[in-house]
Amino acid sequence: MTFQTQFPQLLQRIKADSPLIHCITNHISIHDCANALLALGASPIMAEHPGEVAEITATSQALMVNLGNISDSRMEAIAAAGETARTHHIPCMIDLVGVGCSQLRRSFAHGFLLRAHPAVIKGNESEIRAICGVEHHARGIDNGEHGPLAQALTVAKQAARQFHTVVLLSGKTDLITDGVCAFGVENGDPLMARVTGTGCMQGAVVAAFLAVASPLEAALSGAAAMGLAGEYAAEQFQSHGSISQFSLGILDGLFSLRDAAALRMIPL
Repeated sequence: MTFQTQFPQLLQRIKADSPLIHCITNHISIHDCANALLALGASPIMAEHPGEVAEITATSQALMVNLGNISDSRMEAIAAAGETARTHHIPCMIDLVGVGCSQLRRSFAHGFLLRAHPAVIKGNESEIRAICGVEHHARGIDNGEHGPLAQALTVAKQAARQFHTVVLLSGKTDLITDGVCAFGVENGDPLMARVTGTGCMQGAVVAAFLAVASPLEAALSGAAAMGLAGEYAAEQFQSHGSISQFSLGILDGLFSLRDAAALRMIPL
């Protein structure tokens, strides 16, 4: 079965099952992540109080955690939720937002990776390089443009092998690898970097697919879904020229997804 055949089947499973996805994400994109999950057909819950996250994670079908705009209470909540996900065999993904910006985020992320064993880790090239402990360049929360494809793929495979997980290295071409197999997803639009939250939304969408697919399939599907939704939104932007409508158009694109006929995926 090809991925183009499998992708619409996974979409239908999400719509049929409406899996509960627990997201502990930053307050900048929390609204966008919840709406992205709803548009896809999943059910979001955005609880982050350290006293309840373990209980809520235990009832969820997947967990997504995000290091953007980090705080003490959110770090405590992420650690507790990750431990619950591991002990209950609930698939988990971590979005390494800004991990190259501070030692605090790097130390916390390393601890989470070693204890929670997430199924997928996501980040742009500088974030993936930072978590691997190699030279990186971060300027705030950068937009994920990476260098030569071969260089980025080497870093992604290193991270996958080092942490025994699937890596989604985001950029103009999203790279997905388990350390052995590797794919590039070329869908998307440059306007996606002009509105906040699209990277975080991609993480939430990956988590939705984690509830119905293997980690490699989920990372591929999440990258494909967001890329196709971004292209849909860009078509609407060409008609209306409104950047605020572009942001809403991504939700429309996620809601309208049916197949992978327009998917541009390359084996690497």
